[in-house]
Amino acid sequence: MAATLTMWSSHLNRGSSPVDWCEENYSYTPFIAEFYNTVSNAIFLIMPPFLMHLHQPYAECMGPGIHIIWLLLIVVGASSAYFHATLSLLGQLLDEMAILWVVMAGFALWFPKAYMPVGLRDREGRKTFVLMVRSEK
Repeated sequence: MAATLTMWSSHLNRGSSPVDWCEENYSYTPFIAEFYNTVSNAIFLIMPPFLMHLHQPYAECMGPGIHIIWLLLIVVGASSAYFHATLSLLGQLLDEMAILWVVMAGFALWFPKAYMPVGLRDREGRKTFVLMVRSEK
């Protein structure tokens, strides 16, 4: 049990990710590895609440799914900021998974009906497609 916890906790350590971007590490503060990459993610935390408000008429007309995209973009910003601040393997995986969630949600919401498989083009086809996209094996 203790060995398993030690293995998992090593993924939380600073610099445990094999990915290191072009920015010099810890050059501005000893607490943030890649300062500009970390700070640039603030836009992902600031803009989605405004966009939720601005897209309220769209959500009322087309459905509240757009708000899921905005919430997932907040998760992308938070996980990307965590990754670039620590360069930890867990942060990298959270960052990449959050981006994939946004892509999958976008496909589920806006994939054109004309390009869906023939059996999914009826009224209930969108619901089936969404279930296929988010299904887990």
